[in-house]
Amino acid sequence: MDCQTALQMIEMHPHEVPGWRSIDRDAVLEHLAECPLCQSAAAEIREWDSRLQAVMTAVPVPEGVRERLLSQLSKSAPEVATGLKARTASRRMLKWGVIGLSLSLALAVGMVFWWIAPSQMLTAEVETSAEKILRARPFDQQPAFDGSFTAVITDSRWGKVCSAQPRGLDLDQRAGHDVAVYAVHIPSQRFSGWLVLVPVSRISDVPESPVPVAANYQFASWSDEKYVFVCVADRGSLEKLLKQFSGEAA
Repeated sequence: MDCQTALQMIEMHPHEVPGWRSIDRDAVLEHLAECPLCQSAAAEIREWDSRLQAVMTAVPVPEGVRERLLSQLSKSAPEVATGLKARTASRRMLKWGVIGLSLSLALAVGMVFWWIAPSQMLTAEVETSAEKILRARPFDQQPAFDGSFTAVITDSRWGKVCSAQPRGLDLDQRAGHDVAVYAVHIPSQRFSGWLVLVPVSRISDVPESPVPVAANYQFASWSDEKYVFVCVADRGSLEKLLKQFSGEAA
């Protein structure tokens, strides 16, 4: 079982519903046990599914909908005072009326999910979009990160050269921040720039390297079990910075 197939199955059945065939379930669980990246992605998918269910459960049925439906059905039913035929027709109409309402609600939920569900992005899209936003507006004027995911820098070397608090950027024009950004400042190297964090589940081409790899003089990317990291250079030599970190996990 490969990563793409496993994640597709988890997206269809985030919480291992009984409908899964046992052979599929075993294959997914075996893959998850050996793949840290898919473990993190699965956790994100399940968290999102749980949050969506909680939101939809909390949405009340509009007041009066049930009464208006029953009233309309009663008006449309044959005006027969007694008899099995009239009762059967009423039940049939009520059944199809409820089914129609259920389908309408399901369609509405699907449209809401399509609108608010996070989409995957390419690493290059994150690089160019983040750089464009950060150059157009100073870092300290960017909005505070909204906590749409847990953003933690575990590498002490990066922690020492990054700002204390991250800022948040909206890259896909949907609600919530897609990435967390820390300002990077290294006076000894006359280097400044930004460190961008995004969950691996949001990236379709997750970098395989656990250490920074420069695509050019301006961008470097890498990943760990939870995040894809992108370092964007503003001033100074990115190549010199990476040489300093070479041979060590970053």
